[in-house]
Amino acid sequence: MRALSRLLGSITLLCCLPPSLPAQQEVEPYQILGAAFGWGAIGPGQDTGIRGDAADAGTSMQFGLELEVRQSPLIYLYGRADADAADVRQHLGLSGGLRIRPFRGRPIRPVAGIGIGVYWLEPKLDATFALEREFALRGEGHVGAEWLAAPGVRWFVEYRLAASRYVAVVRREDCTPQDRCLVVSDERLLHLAHTGWVGIRIKMF
Repeated sequence: MRALSRLLGSITLLCCLPPSLPAQQEVEPYQILGAAFGWGAIGPGQDTGIRGDAADAGTSMQFGLELEVRQSPLIYLYGRADADAADVRQHLGLSGGLRIRPFRGRPIRPVAGIGIGVYWLEPKLDATFALEREFALRGEGHVGAEWLAAPGVRWFVEYRLAASRYVAVVRREDCTPQDRCLVVSDERLLHLAHTGWVGIRIKMF
């Protein structure tokens, strides 16, 4: 949470900085391709009802790719694919949504958006004894800031929150071997993903 607090502080600082020279400004692009690395965790947002620690709630590195298409001077539609490197199962995400960029003409400006998509939950090799492949709908929202580094190139920082419902995985206490200690919940539970992202967006057209 400390890392996310620092990220949100950086976003606030970037948004408050004065605009740079007009020469750094650009015409709004029609299509944008983006890539980013993230750091965060996905875990149950409610009690699992099982004694033990949530096995899929650790932090991990994440990677995402996205494509945007402008619909108006301030509104873009986006499609996104992302994946993490969690210990028990990998969260592969595919989503689409709406992104808003207010304050046209500023080299540093806030960005916000909402979307909906699906998780593909793929068990790791050592967890296939207890887990099965699963698909789940997810909703997401994000807020961040972009910096126009050069014509057609924008760096960005972003905080993203995603919510989904699927079975939780718990590692039972005082149990060995580890691959036989995983237990899943009887019902689908709310899971929340808190992640911070740093990346680049490049103008295509």
